[in-house]
Amino acid sequence: MRIYKKNADLVEQFVDGELVVLDQKSGQIHQFNATASEIWACLDGKTTTDSVIEHIASHYDIDRDIAKKDVESTLHQLHEQKLIEY
Repeated sequence: MRIYKKNADLVEQFVDGELVVLDQKSGQIHQFNATASEIWACLDGKTTTDSVIEHIASHYDIDRDIAKKDVESTLHQLHEQKLIEY
């Protein structure tokens, strides 16, 4: 399984309880929902995708297959937006 890490050109801040990430390189601002924020918190460059899936399944008390689909979709979007790399 892959291990993702956040790109270095990012600034994170919570605004009104929601995570907002500024990509300093592109100038884009990204607002994360609660699930994406929880996934984002796991991306430390050491945690495997499987571990993120297990964390989300446990945290939200959902089936692992549902968590897998959500995590993989979120990671794909974050990678496409160049917010994370592996």
